[in-house]
Amino acid sequence: MKKIMLHLLMMAFAVTSYAQKSAHDRYTVSGGLLGAMNFSKFIIDGQNPADISYDSKIGWSAGGWVNLPLGRVLSLEPEVMYSSYLYRAENSAALIQDGNVNYVSIPVLLKLNLGKALAITAGPQLDLVIDAQDDRNANFTKDDLKSTSLGLNGGLEIFPHGRAVVFGRYIYGLDNLDNTANAGNNGEFKNSNFQVGVKLRLFGKFIPADTDEDGIPDKSDSCPSEAGFERYAGCPIPDTDGDGFNDEVDKCVTIAGIAKYEGCPIPDTDKDGINDEVDKCPAVAGLAKYNGCPIPDTDKDGINDEQDKCPNQAGLAKYNGCADTDGDGIIDDSDKCPTVAGVAAYNGCPVPDRDKDGVNDEADKCPDIPGLAENAGCPKIENAKFNTQRIQFVTGSSTLTNASKTMIKEGAKLLNSDDFKSLKVEVRGHTDNVGKPASNQLLSEKRAKAVMTELVKNGVAADRITAKGFGDTMPLADNKTAEGRAQNRRVAFDVRQ
Repeated sequence: MKKIMLHLLMMAFAVTSYAQKSAHDRYTVSGGLLGAMNFSKFIIDGQNPADISYDSKIGWSAGGWVNLPLGRVLSLEPEVMYSSYLYRAENSAALIQDGNVNYVSIPVLLKLNLGKALAITAGPQLDLVIDAQDDRNANFTKDDLKSTSLGLNGGLEIFPHGRAVVFGRYIYGLDNLDNTANAGNNGEFKNSNFQVGVKLRLFGKFIPADTDEDGIPDKSDSCPSEAGFERYAGCPIPDTDGDGFNDEVDKCVTIAGIAKYEGCPIPDTDKDGINDEVDKCPAVAGLAKYNGCPIPDTDKDGINDEQDKCPNQAGLAKYNGCADTDGDGIIDDSDKCPTVAGVAAYNGCPVPDRDKDGVNDEADKCPDIPGLAENAGCPKIENAKFNTQRIQFVTGSSTLTNASKTMIKEGAKLLNSDDFKSLKVEVRGHTDNVGKPASNQLLSEKRAKAVMTELVKNGVAADRITAKGFGDTMPLADNKTAEGRAQNRRVAFDVRQ
């Protein structure tokens, strides 16, 4: 018992210290008196051969309480009460038939505040038996009961921070109170008590948050984290010019200064806004970012560095201080395109794009015919009626299917159309990886030649067509799947000017 009380006192001291250091709205340690009605009875646990049961009887409790804040919503509340529990059982085998037991009860509650209107409480309760009597059994004494027992306590409080607090709680005993020689034969007698009462607060108060501890609550403090004065709404005396001298002693409130000038600035001989003590050019007006000196001209070309696009290389004013405006390595006097980066081969101009298809002539396989970037600047031959992917052969051979011949006939019409008649085409044959590489290579060549022959038969000039096989060296998809191998068995047309 002494150890329990010592631990409670140590916990109370720790949480009180914590609460005092809190910078939030808080309640101080509070306490007062309480009174309650007890609706108590014994619950029989375990075997109950005599079928003992108790009616709930009304008793009373009175005592005191102390609430110790743990933070904004939690607090610890030890209580001490003198309690009278009444018991009644219509059974001669009952521990108490019709009587009462008086206890000193010590609940230690952890309280969770859910706002100003409601709190939840829970915790252990120690009960010490003081005296007992049974009106039907004159031989019954308090020695028939265990002198101490533990229970669990849980409940609610209405307006937990008010002057008067209404509470309700349920207390369930954990220990068997039967201390007779017959203990256990009729089960275990455990307390069950529903308690309803009122707590009266006698001391303790609400303290609004005052983070800077200047005596002005944060909700009224314009500078809650910095100690100040009421005449400045909780803020320190202002220092308008930020020179370290507050406005009440500064003779130049809006201009930063120093102590020897009573808050006024050091003189500025050249009137450039930079005082002489930090001005590296005190007799010549300059700028703060150059320590009071004029804007420099690093390359000495007569154009200051802020306007000179090439401050480290002498240039001309008409080119903003640069000798190569477009930065392509060709001086502007020799650059036929001085404002557009180019290459020496074209006198400083970009590589041309004669057909205006967005692919420059050096990379364009069809420089005079507009095409697509993904097709190296040439037009793409595939359309809705013709697609090289649909050209098929008899399995394992270079013989074209009838459907493929019809497809190639459409390709021949397309190659002889105005859009393609000036282009040459290379027919490229590909296989999957089934079989030996040498066989696949030969098969791809034969298939490419078969397509070329069919194109010539359909009117495409032979000097416009070449055929080449690549075997299984250029797969489009995974050869491990049937679908992938089907994609890899293909013929492609590569067109160029």
